[in-house]
Amino acid sequence: MTKLNQVAVVDIGSNTVRLVIYQLTARYDFHELQNVKLPVRLYQYLDEDKNLSATGIDKLIEVIRLFQKVMAHYQLDDIIATATAVIRQAQNQEAVLQQVQEATGLALRLLSDEEEASYGQYAIARSTQFNEGYTVDMGGGSTEITYFKNGVIKNSHSFPFGVVTLTELFYQGDAKKAEAKARAYIMAQFEKMKWLKPRKLPIIAIGGSSRNIASVHQRMTDYPMSGIHEYEMKRQDLQATYDLFCKLTVAEKQELDGLSRDRADIIAPANLTYLCLYEITKAEKFVFCYRGLREGLLMARINQEAPHAYTPNNVQKNTIIRLADLYLADTIGASQRLTIAQKLVAELERTGLLYPTRKLMAYLESGTYLYHLGAYVEQEESSMHSFYLIINSNLSGISHKERLSLALMASYKNKSLFNQFLDQYRGWLEDEELQVIREVGSIIKFCDALAITRVNEVQQLQILKNEKGYTLAISWTYNPLAEYYRATRQKKNLEYVLGKKIRLAFRQEEGQ
Repeated sequence: MTKLNQVAVVDIGSNTVRLVIYQLTARYDFHELQNVKLPVRLYQYLDEDKNLSATGIDKLIEVIRLFQKVMAHYQLDDIIATATAVIRQAQNQEAVLQQVQEATGLALRLLSDEEEASYGQYAIARSTQFNEGYTVDMGGGSTEITYFKNGVIKNSHSFPFGVVTLTELFYQGDAKKAEAKARAYIMAQFEKMKWLKPRKLPIIAIGGSSRNIASVHQRMTDYPMSGIHEYEMKRQDLQATYDLFCKLTVAEKQELDGLSRDRADIIAPANLTYLCLYEITKAEKFVFCYRGLREGLLMARINQEAPHAYTPNNVQKNTIIRLADLYLADTIGASQRLTIAQKLVAELERTGLLYPTRKLMAYLESGTYLYHLGAYVEQEESSMHSFYLIINSNLSGISHKERLSLALMASYKNKSLFNQFLDQYRGWLEDEELQVIREVGSIIKFCDALAITRVNEVQQLQILKNEKGYTLAISWTYNPLAEYYRATRQKKNLEYVLGKKIRLAFRQEEGQ
C-alpha cells in the first residue's frame, strides 16, 4: 500500500459545502493545504415533498466540478467524499447521488445518522483530553449528539433540526417570540432522549457554528490566547453571546468580529440549542473542538494504514511529539536532557533535597522535549519564539491553561522573561502552580547546559554533603570542558530550585 501523502475531503452539508486538502507528515500529522467553503445552503432546495430540486442538484454538481478543478492541481492519494443530512433527508436521495456521479464521476458516500455522529466523536476522542462527556455537532439540517465514556459512544441520536431549519421555523419575526417557541421545541426534542440527563460532564462541540460562538466570545472578553481548540465557556458565557446575537441586526452581525458573515442570520438558534443542551445535562462546561467530521473521516482513513496513528490513548504525548517534529526539534538533545533531568531529580529525591510531585515529573518530560522549540525560527531569540509558537498553537489534548504552562517551561530563560511572558495571563495560574513551572524550567535549563555537546554522556550524578555544604559530583564519558563552562554559568538555576548553594565537581570516567 502506498503511504498516504495528500488526501482530499469533500463534505456536503446542509448549510455549507467544503473541500479540504490535507498534507500528511511521516508521523501522520496533517495540515491543510487548501480549504474552500461555499455557503450553498442546499437545505433551501428541498421542496414540500422533501425532494432535492433540479436546481439544488445542479448547484451541487456545479460546486463539485469547481472542487475537481482545484483537486486536479494536487497529487492526491485518496478522496473522501461524503454527504450528510440534506441528502439523507431527501426522498430522491438515490437519484441525487446517481446524477452527481454521472455528471462528475465522483461517488458520494451518504453517511447515516449514526455514522455522522460517530465520526465527529471519533475526532473528539482523539484530539481532546476528555474520556467522558457529551458531544454536539450542529449542522444546517440536523444536530448529532452523543454520550461517550472511555472513548466509546454509549448513546447517540441525530435530531431532525439544524441552524437553517430552526431559523426557517422560528426566527422569521419577533425575536422574543422566536426564542420562546424555539426553546420549547428544542427542549421537547431533547427530553425524548432519556439518556440526555444531568451528569455534570463537559459538552464538547464541533462544527462551524460552535467555532464562531467561541471566536466571538474570545473577542468580547479580550481573550489573550489564540485558537479555540479546548476553549471553555460556562452557561453565563453562552448566555452572553446569545444576548449579543439577539440584540444585533443581521447587518450588524455581519460586521461582528469573530462571526462569519454567512452565519449572521443563523447563529442565534445554534447558540440557543447549546444553552438548552447545557441546561438539560447540567453540564460542567462547554468546550470547543476544532476538529470534527472531516478530521474524523481522515483519522479513520489514516488508521486503516497505520492502526495506532490516532487513538484515544496518549493524545497529549502524541501532540507534543508531533509538535516537536513539525518544528524540527533536536530529538537527540531532548532525549539527553530528559535522561539527565530524570537522573538529577532522582538523586535530589534520594538525598531529601527535592520532593518531586507527579505534576512536576509530567511537566519535566513535556517541557524538556519542547525546550526552546523556537530555535526553528531563530536561535538567538529562541525563547521568545518558543513561547509564541506554543501559546498560539491549537494543541490536541491540552487545555489552554496547560498550554500556557507548557509555553512557560519550554521558553524558560530567566525570571524577568518568565514574568514578561506571564504578564497578560495574570490570574490564570495559582502561585503554587507557577512555582512548579518555574522550578521545572530552571531544572531543564541547567540540564540543557549538561547536554550542550549532545555526545558527552553523564555516567553518574551524586549529591555529596560535608561541613562546607553540598556538592553535585558528575562523571562523564569524555573530558567535560564544554559542559563545565556552561553548567557553572547555569548553576544558579539549580540553586534556585533547592534554595541552597551547591558546588559542581566534574570528572571524566577512567578508561574513556
